[in-house]
Amino acid sequence: MRRHLSARQLSWLLPGIALLVCVSWLTSLEKYLGARYHFSLEAALPSAVAEALFAPSRWLDDRIRTGGSRPLFRLNWPSSSDVQEVQAPTKRTPEPPQLKDLPPPLPPGEFLATLAQQKLAPGPQRILMAGDSMMQGIAPLFMRDIMRLHPDWQVQDLSRQSTGLTVRRHFDWPVRMVDEMDAQNLTLLVIFLGPNDPWDMLADGRRHVFPSPGWSLNYALRVDEVLSAAVQRQVRVIWVGLPVMKEGRIRDGAVLQNHIFHERAAQWGTDYLATEPLIGALSTPYQKFKLKEDGQRVNLRADDGIHMAPSGLRMINQALLDHIAKALQP
Repeated sequence: MRRHLSARQLSWLLPGIALLVCVSWLTSLEKYLGARYHFSLEAALPSAVAEALFAPSRWLDDRIRTGGSRPLFRLNWPSSSDVQEVQAPTKRTPEPPQLKDLPPPLPPGEFLATLAQQKLAPGPQRILMAGDSMMQGIAPLFMRDIMRLHPDWQVQDLSRQSTGLTVRRHFDWPVRMVDEMDAQNLTLLVIFLGPNDPWDMLADGRRHVFPSPGWSLNYALRVDEVLSAAVQRQVRVIWVGLPVMKEGRIRDGAVLQNHIFHERAAQWGTDYLATEPLIGALSTPYQKFKLKEDGQRVNLRADDGIHMAPSGLRMINQALLDHIAKALQP
């Protein structure tokens, strides 16, 4: 005879299921609280309690969920015999970033120009799109257009909202990008991130206040983790710079971050794609709209003053496509 659960049993079972679900998704809740309110539940709890509570969710992140760095399984892209590796000239390893004063602001209207220092290997490419919500807007457009132009290319979108280089414990971008270089045998890595990063950074057991020389040094070291691994594996990199931002702290962060992205790309011989001439220079006032040559106003920015409106996304996407097309030319 089939038995039904009693009201008493249900009163224990349902809260138990709810508690299990909450514990399983604690890392996602932590990321939301950090991005929305800049509050860390893990930091507020005693270390032993936090470690025990977050352990199941971290295990699921690492072994099951797609954002993990050590999944139980991974779909590998097969390497293509049609791709001929272009042997880059051997370069001296750049000097590591140094502790120094923050860069002075650029004169009004000026910006850090695009760097095009690499050529792509001939043949089909294996491309990874990495970044935060800035990349989430660009990646779908880019993947659609690049597959129309090159049906034999392979493109993967790994963008993750509310991620960056400052906080590593939830999603470690340098480690994950290096993992993907090896697992996918990448030929090109495109990176677009930054607005989640202008906050104090924990590194080497110390808190580095934003903005400060210590913060700048440690941020540059994390950029170097990616670029050094890419150069060693002959993976071409296009680091997309940030445009003007509306909010003060994020704007100040973009100024410093672009200096770091540009300087380290120049040192490693990788590429930097400037978005400031398209969307607005950080040395000029923020503007949501831009006048076209015919005098028509075009809305480039979302209402939050950070992300792009569809017109702005299309402009950056086209600049990225043009940059890659030039890199393919002999």
